[in-house]
Order: sequence, then C-alpha cells, then structure tokens
Amino acid sequence: MLRTWVDHTVATVWGSAEATVFFIVPDVWTSWLALHSPRRGMATTVSALAGALAGGATTYMTAQRMPPEATEEILTSIPGISAGMVAKVERQLDEQGWSALVLGPTRGVPYKIYARTLAHGNESFGRFMALSVPARMVRFLAVTGGVAGLGKLADRLGVGAKGKTATFLAGWAGFYTWYFTRGPGRNSESAGEVSPDELSDLG
Repeated sequence: MLRTWVDHTVATVWGSAEATVFFIVPDVWTSWLALHSPRRGMATTVSALAGALAGGATTYMTAQRMPPEATEEILTSIPGISAGMVAKVERQLDEQGWSALVLGPTRGVPYKIYARTLAHGNESFGRFMALSVPARMVRFLAVTGGVAGLGKLADRLGVGAKGKTATFLAGWAGFYTWYFTRGPGRNSESAGEVSPDELSDLG
C-alpha cells in the first residue's frame, strides 16, 4: 500500500538524516502517525531505527577519516549542539563507558555526537552498532507510545482531529523552543545531567 510505503520511507530517511546532520528528531514523524493511528506510528519506529543505524554508521565511518577538530566544527554548526556539549560527551564516555551511549540520547543529547566521539576513540564498531539499538529504540518507543496514549485519551474526551493536531504542533514547537534556547546545548557545563563533582560544589 502506498501509504505504508510513505510512512516507512519517511521514517527511515528522517532517522538517517537526524543521525548525521539534521537537527529534528524522527520522533516527530512517528508520533504524528501514532497520534491518529497508534499501530501505524509504532510500526514506523522500526524504520526510524533502521535509518538511525545507517546514519550512525555513516557518522562513525566518516569521523574515522577526519581529524577531531574538523568533526567538532561540523557538529557545532548544527543547531542545538555546542562545543560544551561535545566536550561533555567526551567526558561521559571516558567516565561511564558504553553506558553513556545508551543513556545519553534519552536525555536529549544527540546520538551523532556519541558516534563521532567513539569513532575518534577507535572503539569497536560492532559494539557501537549493537548498543545503538537500545540507545535509539527506547526513546522512539517511549515518545511514540506516549503520544499514541494521549491521542486515545483525546478521542475519549471528544477532542476532534483539529484539536489533536493543534496540541501536537504546540507541544513539539514548545519543546524545540526550549531545546534551542535553554536546552543542554546552550550550557557549556551541561549535557543533560549534573555530575557528582558539580553536586559537591553546590553542597
């Protein structure tokens, strides 16, 4: 069916683009579909994952052929990514190891920064790809499933299609307004979490 092909093609391309240089998450697309049809939306999370894995592999392999300074320059030219965020990811990976890759993207830190940093550290490509599955899929499922649930609730409350659409657009617009103005990329000392040292300084 044409509609199914479009659903999955958009999810795949969007997932790949966001794992390389695009700055809007594919969750926008998968959750939009889920708002009106949970089954359609949840199905496309698999395609978004496939695209993200392809994009992550591209970012990793490209970074291996470039100096760290050049890849950092590319990353910091992307909206929402600062030099402080890149440095924070480097520290996370040094201190937390592979768990930083799995948890970081769920905290609003772009997956592509982890791909780039792991490549420069000559870490295992196979392990990177394997752990990219939970790193990407957990958030895809959580966001898409959450919006699907809100869509069902809106239906029970008698909210029409226009009302659901307006709420959806306002929600994502509000999120990205915050993200680009006050999110983790705007603070050179934070990438979505507070370290133990920072907590001790506050105490």
